[in-house]
Amino acid sequence: MKKTDKEFLEKKRPKNQLDAHIKDYELGISHYKNMIARGKNTANAYVNMGFIYLDKEDYEEALACFAKLLELEQATPETFNNIGYVYEKMEQFDSAREFYEKALELNSTNSETVVNIGHLMELQGNYFGAVNQYKKAVDLDPQNETPRFFLAVLYDQYDMFDEALDQYSDIIKLNPRHIKTIYNMGRIYFQLGNYPAALEKFQKVLELEPGNADAWNNVGSVHEATGDFTNSLTAYRKSLELNPFHEDTNLNLANIQYLMYRDSLDEQKAKEIIRRLQFILSINPNNHKVAKLLSIIDKQLKT
Repeated sequence: MKKTDKEFLEKKRPKNQLDAHIKDYELGISHYKNMIARGKNTANAYVNMGFIYLDKEDYEEALACFAKLLELEQATPETFNNIGYVYEKMEQFDSAREFYEKALELNSTNSETVVNIGHLMELQGNYFGAVNQYKKAVDLDPQNETPRFFLAVLYDQYDMFDEALDQYSDIIKLNPRHIKTIYNMGRIYFQLGNYPAALEKFQKVLELEPGNADAWNNVGSVHEATGDFTNSLTAYRKSLELNPFHEDTNLNLANIQYLMYRDSLDEQKAKEIIRRLQFILSINPNNHKVAKLLSIIDKQLKT
């Protein structure tokens, strides 16, 4: 279980689906350009087209779309926030801060803008500034789970687990089905060695989202940590049914198979483990843990 898994791991889109997705992008852009040409819902068309370009990571075009709104209608905090976000994605942090501040000038109680400034501070390494911004956003909108989540994740990243759990617990009170929060609480409990609490949280994630490969992987890790290899294997295999390319799960399964068979490791069992490890290297050639386990197995087979 990676310590840096603050949220669910991003699922990589297979190439054939990526090509189809790009066609959908172009269809959407064409649709909104036609709307603009006809003078129909022009402002909304620019907003939607801007978000398509953002998703495509075509930041220059996204910026042009959102900036066009400043010509078409009176400036709003939303428009300034969107422009600031594009600059943030472009890593032009001074420009991002400028537009977030403009949004704040229009509405000083806009918690979204305060969170945006906090996240910008976080990206720039200003931990205390980010914490203060997130706390300010929580005070401005106590029923909004978003600033609490940003604050909790920041505490989490700096191993301030008690503070993180407090914020996560408050989020669950507001939204008992907040899957990312439940997942993160499970990961913290695992790191603290509270395996029953960790298992309960990951099982809750699976109750809400049965097809979550990351949660199944972590259920396997909890069972492995408590010596329950049978249930651990079952969970790892379920994770791989959902995502055969899940790097962590493949390594966890190889590790537990080696632990189970190392005292009676024969050539056939070793080959099975080695095939899985080589598959991981085909996904990530720089996985040093895989290289280490391969070396251990190779030495054992030679003795």
